[in-house]
This record gives sequence, structure tokens and C-alpha cells, in this order.
Amino acid sequence: MIHTHVITGFLGTGKTTTLQYLLKQKPAHEKWVVLLNEFGKTGLDSDLLNNKEVVVSQVAGGCLCCATPLLFQTALNKIIRFEKPQRILIEPSGLGHPDKIVELLKQDQYQKILKIEAVLTLIDARHLSDKRYREHDIYQRQLAVADIFVANKTELATAQQLAEFEKLLDKYQRPGIQVNQGQVNLETLKKTTHNKPRLVINAISQEGHPFFTYTVDLKDNQLVNLTKLLAYLVSLDLARVKAVVPTTEGAMLVNGVKQEITTQPTKLVADNFRLEIISAKEMDIASVADTIHSLTEEIH
Repeated sequence: MIHTHVITGFLGTGKTTTLQYLLKQKPAHEKWVVLLNEFGKTGLDSDLLNNKEVVVSQVAGGCLCCATPLLFQTALNKIIRFEKPQRILIEPSGLGHPDKIVELLKQDQYQKILKIEAVLTLIDARHLSDKRYREHDIYQRQLAVADIFVANKTELATAQQLAEFEKLLDKYQRPGIQVNQGQVNLETLKKTTHNKPRLVINAISQEGHPFFTYTVDLKDNQLVNLTKLLAYLVSLDLARVKAVVPTTEGAMLVNGVKQEITTQPTKLVADNFRLEIISAKEMDIASVADTIHSLTEEIH
């Protein structure tokens, strides 16, 4: 049977960073496949992972089991049939419904094929005191489906915020761990599901989807001033931004939430140059794109 894992969490909790750390622990003799879902139209997580030893499959454009359930099943079936992996890691969008994914994985057709192990829900402890997160329907779904809670980015949290995480464990009756920079050990991932009745919290219903996604394409002959770009992105107070941009300092990966934006050099080029933006409010994306393009220096 194929060991199958779902790693979920809200926007910016560090799912991709956690995946990167887990992939470093892959035994040489095992074949792993990562199935990603991005809420935007193109998706950048496969570029951000950039691991030649692991097959990465991506479904972009919405929640795996809401907007694109057929695409998800098609991608999963292709992985099973053609890749024949020992382990599948599934990362839903931070705006996705992981409980729907787990239900699908437990369908009769997969009973003798997939062994579903612990569902990990990543949490930024700083969100627990913010009603926009704590009372959000999707956030509560991600908590309710978890077998293990993982408090990530603990180096940024206060003692009081970490105490709130411990209260959360008690409330949901789930085990939990605290990590920095997504450093989850593979043994944690291998734990089997507990099959406990899920604790269902009365979620606040919301009309429509409270987030908007946009993509800004960049040309490889337009070098962005990185310092000015970061200052501008911080000023937008975005729910999420991921990007691969050509800059005067070389190609850069940009990864951030609100005012916390990090960068790192990358070898990705040409077709990968774009920004994926998620905002809690509707934006004039043409104006945003114009501003970003104004921060570039054209080369010939």
C-alpha cells in the first residue's frame, strides 16, 4: 500500500517549507510523489520545491475537492498508475477543505491502495488570538480534520501565544508539537490516524469566498529593484504572496504573509517569472502590475 499524508494549514503557516524539510529526509530507495494544490491560476509551489529526486504534480486554480475534484482524482490516479510511489504527500491550498480530501482518499476504490497516515495541520500560534483566523470556516475545518497539530514559526511567537496553542490541543484532544522553520521529523508524519471522532466546532458561515487571487507576469528582460519591490508588497498587506522574480541581484524567490516577506536566490528563470497574490480585499490588479513594472530596469 502507498503511504499517504495530508499536510494542511492556513495561508502562510509554512506548508511548503515543511515539505522541503520532509523531502530532505527521503530514503534513497523510496519513490515519493508530492501532489500540490494552489489557489491561484498558475501556482508556484512546484517551483519553490524544486527537488529533482521527487516527482511533483500540481493542480492549480482552486480547492482540490471543491472547485477541481475531478482534476484532483485524475492527478491522483495518474500518480498511482504511472509513478507507483511508496509515499504520496498531499498539500492542499491554504484556502482548501482538507476534510473533503480525506473523505475522497477513503473511498472504496482506494481502500486497498492507499494507507492514510497522520493528517498534519500547521498552525501559526500568533493567529490564535485573531478572530479573522480563529473564526474562519476554513481555518476551523483544518483544525477539526487534524490528527496532529504542528505549531510552526514558534521562534516568532510569544509565551502567551504558545500557551494558547496548548489550550487548543486540550480543546481538540489532539497531540501536538512545536517546531521552527517547518522542521517536522519524518517519524511524526508516519504515525497512523487515530480514527477518533472528529471534534466539530460551530463554524461561522460566510457568503462567497473572502479571498481574491491575482497573477502578475514578469519578463526576463525587466529586472526588478528588489528593495523597492519588497517595500511595495509590504505596503499592500497581502494575505499571501509567492513569486519568482528577475531582479538586479539575480533571480529571487519571494515568499511572504502580510509584512513578513523573505527572499532567497534561485536558478529558476524565464517562464517561471511571476507573482501570485492572495488578498482579503479586491484589488485593482492592473494598477498593482503597473506599479511593479515601474520598479524594473529594462535590459537588452
